Amino acid sequence: MKTVILTGGTGYLGKHLSAALQAEGYNTLCLRRAFSDEQAEALFTKQPVFAVIHLATCYGRNGENMAQLAEGNLLFPLKVLHLAIKHKVKAFLNTDTILTRFLNPYALSKAQFAEWLKLYADNITAVNIRLDHFYGPFDTPNKFIAFLFKSFRDNVPELNLTEGAQTRDFTYIDDVVNAYLCILKHTDEFPRGKVTAFEVGTNRKTSIKDLVLLVQRACGNTTTRLNFGAVPYRKNEQLDYEVDTAALKALGWQARVSLQDGLNKIAQGEKK
Repeated sequence: MKTVILTGGTGYLGKHLSAALQAEGYNTLCLRRAFSDEQAEALFTKQPVFAVIHLATCYGRNGENMAQLAEGNLLFPLKVLHLAIKHKVKAFLNTDTILTRFLNPYALSKAQFAEWLKLYADNITAVNIRLDHFYGPFDTPNKFIAFLFKSFRDNVPELNLTEGAQTRDFTYIDDVVNAYLCILKHTDEFPRGKVTAFEVGTNRKTSIKDLVLLVQRACGNTTTRLNFGAVPYRKNEQLDYEVDTAALKALGWQARVSLQDGLNKIAQGEKK
């Protein structure tokens, strides 16, 4: 039984991935940011660790300042990477964002750690996994799709939104989890000395405006007024980008859940 250490194991993606890893026969341990240095070290010495999957992230949605963002997205994973190298862990799978680095402090701090990972790729099998928007039932309410579902179910009178022309690639949680499992199974094939990179997505872009309308329809809401254009775009907003899944598909992975089906799964699953 191979042991995998997860950071962010109590988050939305972490809970789903942890359950899937255990179902696949992995021994899964969770490393929390709140752990002391001694507790973190002990986790690596209990038994040989095959891989670290770094999921923990600080989005800055709860008023965190730039120092807290840097602590969560740069300094903490650096400590974990150091421990992984020190204890001769086979692989380090990092979770990155598809967003450009100067969009906001979150994106910048994620990009900076990805560069540190390149610097130490001679010492560990390094993998960088870039995610676009992922979603699913019972997601945290500060995520955009979860927010939309709650708003439409509550029949709020109106929603103030951007024009919604920006496009994104929305990936269902099960497909994201399967991407990690697929990558983990192939880590013995990846070289050291470079970072093996993957991007996760469906290769189907949807505008934010169309997404909002799809969620409203899935909820059966006909009363909430949608004020597109009432909110300005963020500074440096990315209106469009491409997700390149070729490397992941070469391993045999593909996204199986369409956006419409995924939204219907949320609408049906959360009613139970």
